[in-house]
Amino acid sequence: MKLALVACAVGAVCSAAHAQLDVQAIADAYKAFDLERNDGLGHSDKPDSGTLGWGEGAIMQDYMDLWEVTGDTYWLERTRDHFARIISNASDPDGDGFLSWQTATYSTGVAWAERLLNVSDATIEPAYQKNTRAGEFVKSTGHTYLIEFADSPDVFDVVDWTTRECIAEGVAYHSGEPIALIEPFSFTITGETHQGDRFQVRTVAPEPLEFTVHQGMFAFPAALFIEAVKRDPALQPQFGEDADRFLASINTHLFEKNERDWLDMGDAGGAYRFEPKTTDRFPNRIMPHNQYLALARAWLVLGDIEGAHPLMAERGEQMATQFRTYLVLDEENDAWRWHYWDWIEYGVPGNSGWEDRSHAHIDVSFAIEAARRGLHR
Repeated sequence: MKLALVACAVGAVCSAAHAQLDVQAIADAYKAFDLERNDGLGHSDKPDSGTLGWGEGAIMQDYMDLWEVTGDTYWLERTRDHFARIISNASDPDGDGFLSWQTATYSTGVAWAERLLNVSDATIEPAYQKNTRAGEFVKSTGHTYLIEFADSPDVFDVVDWTTRECIAEGVAYHSGEPIALIEPFSFTITGETHQGDRFQVRTVAPEPLEFTVHQGMFAFPAALFIEAVKRDPALQPQFGEDADRFLASINTHLFEKNERDWLDMGDAGGAYRFEPKTTDRFPNRIMPHNQYLALARAWLVLGDIEGAHPLMAERGEQMATQFRTYLVLDEENDAWRWHYWDWIEYGVPGNSGWEDRSHAHIDVSFAIEAARRGLHR
């Protein structure tokens, strides 16, 4: 299988490097460094899902890697304590019955514009726009505005209709000239206007969103912890109850929660979609490969563990198929390539540019885990 070929090459290099390392000295040095990092808490006390995913996830992965090479239960203790803290910070602000973690870092500002029942036939464009630019989208207030030609067809006012505050008055009108007075958006009114014309702009403020990729980054090392405990009876007395509690939480608040956004692609596999929220950057589109694969690794690990959700193994394999479907053979370099993102929209396939080296570490990590789990077909 293509994934297995990638994994075997990486594994061979790692094995050779491991033989040359003083593992205990490295583990001791990391332990000292770790205990000084936020008083040993890492990022596990942070509620923001981006911080948990991109910061804490790597720390927990370090712990499980150190457990794998040292066999020292100290690293299992660290993983347990950090994941327990993450769970304690989960919340349910949208009242859907599932606990999760949110971040507003990747949200958007949204605006709809329309001409009201005016005397003139002047138009306003665009009818819909979404601002995703960092530092800008946060300016979207969620208010409704009027661009109003109150006294003359030659000048207009801009009124925040939610607060009734006039934010611009007596602005000279020029057909087709951009109007950027309702931040962070820009509109164009075109045509000959009439006194009394009004154009309405409704905005949506950014909101905290949930991201599967962030969940996957810390769920994967948590899954490795659960597997280690479940597979070794000697670990049960110290960690058994924690492993059961963590698995129950993952079953409900990660697996069942994300099931409602599952997309079945038939023979091509399947993956998770973004939530159907207005402020999401790509509502309902299938996720980039690294984002669904981050969580798919956890499903591969837990799929055959007693007590795991019965669909976990199947979903992990379907996401492996989804990824394999889009691997492209680079014959000149005898290597496999893939896009950062492949999707189908309006029935037509689309894709981004090639995957970058940063996000690719998640894809390759998944390939290694898939090979470890025997997905060779």
